[in-house]
Order: sequence, then C-alpha cells, then structure tokens
Amino acid sequence: MKKLILNDFFLNILLTVSAFVFIFMNSVLYSAIDMDYWARLLQGNAFFELGHILKADIFSYTPTHNWLDHEWGSSIIFSFIQNNFGYSCILFFKSIIVFLIFFFIYKTIKLSIENNNKLFDFIYFIIIVFSIPTITHSWLRCHIFTFLFFVISLFILEKVRLTQKYKLLCLLPVLMLFWVNIHGGCVSLLGLLFIYSIGEALNKKEYKCYLFTLLVSFLVMFINPYGIDYVKFIFMASTMTRPFVTEWISPFMHPDKMFLIEFKLLYLINLAILLFSLKNFKKDYTKYILLIICAYLSFRYVKNTPFFIIVSVIFLYKELSALIVLIVKKLRINLNYKYIYILLCFFVICFSGYNIWKNIFYVVYPDLSLQPVSVVRFIKVNNLKGNILAPFDMGSYIAYKLYPDNLIYMDGRYEEVYYNETKELLDNFYNLQNNWDEILNKEYKHDYIIVPKDALLNDYLEKRKDYKILYSDNDNFLYIKSNLKYKINKNMDESVIYDLLEPFKTSVKYNGNNK
Repeated sequence: MKKLILNDFFLNILLTVSAFVFIFMNSVLYSAIDMDYWARLLQGNAFFELGHILKADIFSYTPTHNWLDHEWGSSIIFSFIQNNFGYSCILFFKSIIVFLIFFFIYKTIKLSIENNNKLFDFIYFIIIVFSIPTITHSWLRCHIFTFLFFVISLFILEKVRLTQKYKLLCLLPVLMLFWVNIHGGCVSLLGLLFIYSIGEALNKKEYKCYLFTLLVSFLVMFINPYGIDYVKFIFMASTMTRPFVTEWISPFMHPDKMFLIEFKLLYLINLAILLFSLKNFKKDYTKYILLIICAYLSFRYVKNTPFFIIVSVIFLYKELSALIVLIVKKLRINLNYKYIYILLCFFVICFSGYNIWKNIFYVVYPDLSLQPVSVVRFIKVNNLKGNILAPFDMGSYIAYKLYPDNLIYMDGRYEEVYYNETKELLDNFYNLQNNWDEILNKEYKHDYIIVPKDALLNDYLEKRKDYKILYSDNDNFLYIKSNLKYKINKNMDESVIYDLLEPFKTSVKYNGNNK
C-alpha cells in the first residue's frame, strides 16, 4: 500500500486532479462576465446565422470603419459552446485552457529537469495561479488563447533547442494559422522566433532555421478573412497607446498600490533571481534575452504581465529550486516531502470542492455584477427606442440586449471598429477633461446617457436643462433627453429576474443586414 501511494503514477494523477479542481474553483469564484464577452457572442452568432463574419459595424450610431476583428475565431468558439452547451461549459472550457497552460509550462520545465520535487512544483503552481490573475482570476477572454499558444510555442522551441530536431519547427506556422485567426496576440510568436534566432546566433548554434520559420509564420498571417489590412491592423493595434484602459498601463503605475500585488511580488522575486543569475552567466543568450524582454513588456503593460511570469517560471526554475533547497538545508528541516505533498493535494481538492459547492449558483448562473442589467431592462420593458451614450465597457451588453431598437455610442471593440476621436470624446466626457461636453454637441444625437452613480459627471449633468434623470438603480443613473416623450411601466421586477436567470437570451437577428 505504501509503495502504491508513493508511486510516481499515483502522485502525477493526484497533481493533475488537484490542479484542475483548483483551477475550476477559481473560474467559479471569479465568474463575473467580462464586459466585452457580449460583443464576442454577437460576432459568433452572426457567423452561425449568416454563414460569414460581420466585417462592418451595425450596432453603433457613431462613425465607424471596417470591422477588423482580430478575435473573430474566438467569437465563433465562444458562441458555439455558449449556445450549444451552456454557461457551465464555458466555465469548464476556460478551466481546461488554463490547465493546459500550466501543463505545457510543466512539460517545458521537464525537458531539462527530470527529477523535480513535486511538493515544490505544487506550491509553485499555487503561487503562479495567484500571480497571473489576468488569466486565472478573470472571465473567459480571447487573450487566453494567446497565452496557451505562447506556452506551446515555448515548449516546441525548447524541444528543438535541446534535441536539435529542427523539423519540429514546422509545427509553428501551423500553430500560427490558428492563432492569427483567433487572437491578435499571434505577433508574440514572431517575437519568440526573432529572439531565438538572435539568441542562438550569439550562442554560436544553428539559428537560420528560426529565421526561416519566422518568415513562413509571417506569411501565414496573411491567411485571414481581411488579407493585408488585417496584418497591418494587428501591428498598429499592438503598438498604439490606450491611456484610459487599465490593461494598457503599467501595473507598477496604477493608483491602487495593491493592484496585482501578487504579480508584483513574484515579478520582483524573479527579477532579483534573474539579476543574481546573470553573475553566473552561462552563455545562454536566448534565455536571458527572452527573460529581459518579457520583464520589460510586463513592466510596461498589465496586458503583458503573464509573459514574464511564464518565462521566468520555466527558465529560472533551476535557480529558484536551488535557492529553496539551500534555505531548507540552512534551516536543517528534515521532512518527508512526498507525504506533505499528498496531504497538500488532498487539502486543495477538499478546499476547492467545498468552495465550488458553496458557490454552486455561479456554476449554473453567471455573475452579472459588471453589467448594467436593471437599466437595460428598464429601457427594454418601457420600449424606449433611441441612441444610448454609455461608458465603452457597457456598450456590448447594451447592444446584445437592445439592438436594433437602440444603438450604442461605442463598446470595447475600440480600435477594431471606431476612430480615435470617438474614444477620446468619450474619455473626456466621463473624466470631465478638456471640453468635456463637446460630445453632446456632435451632429449625432444621444437620446439616453448612462452614468455610474459615483461619477463626478452627475453633478454637471444635473445642471443641464437638456437632460434629466429618468431612472436609477444601485449603480447607475439613466438620463433622458428632456424633449423626448415616453411612457413608463413600473412593474419590471419579474423581467429583471428573467434577465438575471436568462442572461444570454437576445433578440438580435441579422437577417443579412450589414452596414
């Protein structure tokens, strides 16, 4: 019995089960639906109804350009799962993707380290889960595919480096074909191949194969529904600034010092280990160039934070595990690691199972706390037709529920659909900057305005005679243009409950309509 319990096969199964259950628990606990998810469903639903993706916007009343949707493949995947298998399967699907990310991290580490300590691995896994909350503690988003493909790419590249089986590089252009049509983060594959070609050249090893794979992968990018315009758009979108979008600011410059605190701690620890390991530099230029570039990118933007954690976990594993072993020896701790590992795994399984059962409601029904549910239902029930000006992160939910009776100013598709001026006017309006009311004087009309209750903007709008408050809930005010006629049905409690229990019901029908 003792041999069976301590058998590597049993320990690996225990690791797999406990890791997946822990990941699924996090998916349940952090199940507030992302504000842009509705736009993904609208695009995916259009594909299944029309037989093709939308290439122009039909949901906005503001000027738009061709819809260059770098997430159209993700939209189809999300829509297919959501409409055929339901919300619970979306949670399960997200958990599988996150699990695969960790699986390929583990497999990449195993390429160079065979006899790793499973207790250390599992504790390290728990730490990493909390250090990349933009993946593990958020709703299912398109960028999750980029991090999965990124780790798979690293696994292939390291396999090639260690075995000299250069034919395996043929897998990367194939991966790019899927990646480029699922998420614009595919440019990170080009970055990886460029780093490996430079690093291996400096290491005085074969590097031309990486450059050739880079060229082929770049050419594969043109296999998409938009052609060359799509490729130009991806490179433009990867470099443009978005000062009012949290993902595009530095995690270390956020006004809340506790923002992403787990990431910051692990980032600083890994950065210190990286700097220390540079003193014992072993001429692996590829490793250190990759670590330094990912550290820089993660410092610049919240969106890039998982990249440094992933590469540091893989490439600094030896250094960190050696440091832990040294500390344990200094403290003269003598413990049976396998038994502690087994107890920890069982504890995590029980703890996760308890929390899943405790929050079973969110396994069946989604958390809509980020959505303006009551305001949108009020507009729907009272048949209030017209244009709605709202914060851009509310736009896709409003479109999903109210199109075609109501059009939105803009939503989180941002540079995919809208012009820079459109977003700048909206930012100025809600942040009371520059000529904040310029947006109200544009040639297109806003019949309704949704403003969060805690926004200072309310103090200014209340002084205007052309708008008045029509409705409010716990979170938002709904302003209406003063000269509009309307009839109010106050009995809407049941309909709000309907929206909470049937959040993915939509009346949007395309019928071949396309701007």
